[in-house]
Amino acid sequence: MTRVLRDIGFGTRWQMLRIGRAARQGRAGSGTRFVALSFATAALCLALTSLVAVCAGYAGTEERTAARSPQRVAAGHGTTLARYLLKQDTLSDARGYTVVYVEPVSSAAAPPPGLASWPSPGEAVLSPALLQAGAHEHISERYGTPAGTIAPEGLASPGERFAYVRPVHSMRGMAEARPIHGFGTVPEWGSGDFTNQRPIWEFLLTVCGFLLLPAGACLVLAARMGADERDRRTALVAALGALPAHRRLIVIGEAILPAALGALVGVIPAVVGCLINVPVPFAQFTLYAPDLRAHAPWLVAAAVLSLVLTLAVVTVMHRHRPAAAATRPRAGRAALTGFACWACPLFLLAASYGPGLAPSPTLRVLLQVLGTLGGFATLPSLIAAACRASGSALAELSRRWAGPSALISGRWMAASAATTARLVCSVVIAIGLTGEAQLWMSRMAEPVRQATAVHEAVGDSVLTVTSPKGLTAEFARSLPPQAMLVAVDHVKGGTRLTGRCQDLTALHLPCRAGTVTPVTQADERLRYALGNGSDLATTVTTHAPAGTSDAALLLSRHGSALDVARIKRTANRSLAPGSSVSTLGVGWISGGKVLSDQAGWLLFFGLLGTCVLAVGFALNTQAEFLRQGRAAAPLAVLCGRRTVFYGLSAWSLLAPILAAGVAGVFVYSWLARPLVADGAANTSPTLMLAGLGVSGVLGLVLWGCGGTSAARIAARWRPTGD
Repeated sequence: MTRVLRDIGFGTRWQMLRIGRAARQGRAGSGTRFVALSFATAALCLALTSLVAVCAGYAGTEERTAARSPQRVAAGHGTTLARYLLKQDTLSDARGYTVVYVEPVSSAAAPPPGLASWPSPGEAVLSPALLQAGAHEHISERYGTPAGTIAPEGLASPGERFAYVRPVHSMRGMAEARPIHGFGTVPEWGSGDFTNQRPIWEFLLTVCGFLLLPAGACLVLAARMGADERDRRTALVAALGALPAHRRLIVIGEAILPAALGALVGVIPAVVGCLINVPVPFAQFTLYAPDLRAHAPWLVAAAVLSLVLTLAVVTVMHRHRPAAAATRPRAGRAALTGFACWACPLFLLAASYGPGLAPSPTLRVLLQVLGTLGGFATLPSLIAAACRASGSALAELSRRWAGPSALISGRWMAASAATTARLVCSVVIAIGLTGEAQLWMSRMAEPVRQATAVHEAVGDSVLTVTSPKGLTAEFARSLPPQAMLVAVDHVKGGTRLTGRCQDLTALHLPCRAGTVTPVTQADERLRYALGNGSDLATTVTTHAPAGTSDAALLLSRHGSALDVARIKRTANRSLAPGSSVSTLGVGWISGGKVLSDQAGWLLFFGLLGTCVLAVGFALNTQAEFLRQGRAAAPLAVLCGRRTVFYGLSAWSLLAPILAAGVAGVFVYSWLARPLVADGAANTSPTLMLAGLGVSGVLGLVLWGCGGTSAARIAARWRPTGD
């Protein structure tokens, strides 16, 4: 037999693969490992294809942004074929978008990408996403007569809000209008979604940290799941003369089917993304299908690589280990474990209360970070001790109540506390880390909260109006009756306001020229618009101010909300191109929306990583439960029913994972206390509900699967002589 096994030909290889496949089918608990390997491979494939998708999205966005970027006419280089003016505007949701005013000056000028032809004077071409988002504001009429939509090749992404406008008035006399030779150059700042993109390495690190590392951890757990029986099998075939190559083939034969299935499942999202545009939850971004199709070979390579990596890890993690030469027991780590149990609460207290006692902002942040990391590092030891104590208490109480399920689960939890602790820690740490990322992202939006407070105080009763060519009489005449127009000029020593007498009086300003009034004595809305330290000088006109300034304030007479959409539409028709109408603080709020969308990526990948970790560790715990379930199989005879195993599954799987979800939300809320207390951050109810929901659903699924599997094992059990 030794000579036959050492002949590692094609027939032998195939025979070894078949032995591995048969070994998988005939082993108890093989179904759990099959699911675990499939899930780990699918998660790994999803992580690798996500990396490809990030690169594809960035490449496509940059390519299309470069294609529409204007080629400036430098001194002596190029001929002016068109004029170009780029501005920003917002909708009522405060999300910003780009408006490009274009005007061809030569018949040789080609229209920008995405447009079949140049719009006529007074026409506008908007992106589909902008038309949909601004439908309730009649966005299609804001800049002129609608002239179609921008084609996908002219947009950075399908969800981009973008508009091309050809104004009625010529831009030749405007200093802000830029002479251009055409389109197609290096992307520049300010053009659509490209402006708000983070560096690509940040996204790649996010995917690696939140998705690839959890997938790798799940793969290692799945590779070592049920290792005891495979170790005995390996020792048997080694004793029969099998070479290392034979043993590797047996291991591969056992794992290749679940790994291949996992790779196929993991590549499904990428296949869907190649066929249709996929909106990304929480991030306000839509992945463009042609971008992924252009990288289809890389997606296939990622799926194959996930299969190869899974087989490699399974093979490496299942090395044949000869019996150890030494029999001396190794020293335990009881002292280190005890220290970690006491250190974990101290770290969490330092992270929660330490920042409030720190004398400097730097030390505050340092205490917060060190306390959080130290708490997470020592948390497994504390949870293991808690599981051990909880198991003993549960067993003692169940002994008095004569409950077999709780009694056995308590004894098992006390004896194998590390297994339960791994399950609980995976959920707690995943929720905690995701929560910390959300907290620090919300901390960056503090100026936005201040701007939001200003907007909530004045609402839409105050608008700022700017125009590069000055205000026009046509614009002043078209305003609603309750609107008061006051021109603003910043002069040495203060601010001069020009308006009609009745408007100045309504704002608590004197109806005479040459009088200086502190802004604190005027309408409080002027303090929000001009600042508390301004001194106001007034100039009276008999008509609404027009042509006297390029900036003005538009206030409602009784503090009611103005029709912002209508006023913007009027300004775009009667003022020079590039004019702006905005509410107070909208610029900061718009920037906060960008931060919120960027934080959405962290939340999206964080939730994915949380789910991957939770499922991976839960499957590992279920495998341990089934291994113990074989020893408990005689309970079906003693109790007269197999429903006892559902009780075992409830106490061993469902209860710990539900407790883990609650503990994770508690740790997240506890660590958020110093940031929330000083108003620098805010917690996310969505994240809390998602953490509890994922834990609950996962616990119920494992409870049902674990109880059913243990009952089936008990049904196949027969008394033996061992």
